[in-house]
Amino acid sequence: MKILLKGRPASPGKIRGRVRLIQKDHNIFNLEIEDGEILVVPFIAPFHFPLILKAGAIVTDHGGVTSHAATIARELGIPCIVATERATEIMKDGTEVIVDGDKGIVYQ
Repeated sequence: MKILLKGRPASPGKIRGRVRLIQKDHNIFNLEIEDGEILVVPFIAPFHFPLILKAGAIVTDHGGVTSHAATIARELGIPCIVATERATEIMKDGTEVIVDGDKGIVYQ
């Protein structure tokens, strides 16, 4: 496995899934996510909640271990990596990755 990205581990667990990239300029109300997809966003806001409920993991550009993304992921029991700084630049929509929330690493 090749390391694609590193960030701060925020919620433990490991999952393989397809990337669902959500940019800040997307109309959130017209977006859908398949169960188990990896939600990749600049940051989590309350209006992302319907997407988070279906996500297998969350990866964000910003945030910390007490951010919305981290807190919600821990409550839902899904892996989360925050503060990657460039997840939305590096990760491509639809590609399959492995998210390791224990180590804060995304593998290709």
